[in-house]
Amino acid sequence: MIANMTLKRLVLLAVAAGSLSCRGTAPELYGSAALGYSAMLVRARIIVPDGETRDGMMWLNLESATERYRVPIRASETALVRIEPDQYRVHPTRNSLGFVQSQLRVKIAGRTYHVPFPRDILRKDPIEVKPTKVVALGVLEARLLPIQRGRAQRVEVRLDDSNEARRHLIEDMIGRMMDANAALVVRDSAISWTRALEQALVLVQGEAERKPTYKTPR
Repeated sequence: MIANMTLKRLVLLAVAAGSLSCRGTAPELYGSAALGYSAMLVRARIIVPDGETRDGMMWLNLESATERYRVPIRASETALVRIEPDQYRVHPTRNSLGFVQSQLRVKIAGRTYHVPFPRDILRKDPIEVKPTKVVALGVLEARLLPIQRGRAQRVEVRLDDSNEARRHLIEDMIGRMMDANAALVVRDSAISWTRALEQALVLVQGEAERKPTYKTPR
């Protein structure tokens, strides 16, 4: 009897573990720089009719040929996501069986909205994340539109991966190294990634300084 119960528990644990791997593993947030890991910076911006709010959250996947991460993104909080070095695409989340979920889940002030995953995000080029380096993904923005008579309330989502947005993420993490009010785990993580964050900032600033060359029309 005890042996049967133990076997059932093992089977349930195996099924649960399989479901988690199909959906994507949870990356270590604010993990320290060690063992050749890489990191990605991401943040959510949630805008309601009254302005920007901190009460919100979204989820997306980062996927490569060999890795699959399910990433929670909180409003107004720059997260350092520690991942294996690889080439990643921003991807919709998956269910427990591994099937792609076409709807992006957005939680605002305790209410959940489901939005078609933006095609322009799916069309973006893969992001190469090299060992020991930090890459700023950008700001995932959800905008709750004003209610229109006779229509359900809508949410629009976009990824702001502009140079300015990515630079702000890096500067924010560097600033938290010296913020006495920041959580200790966040401060320690930022300090361990100091060199990689400084290198990422230099690269992003270099992008802004390179201006396109135009030919003068005749």
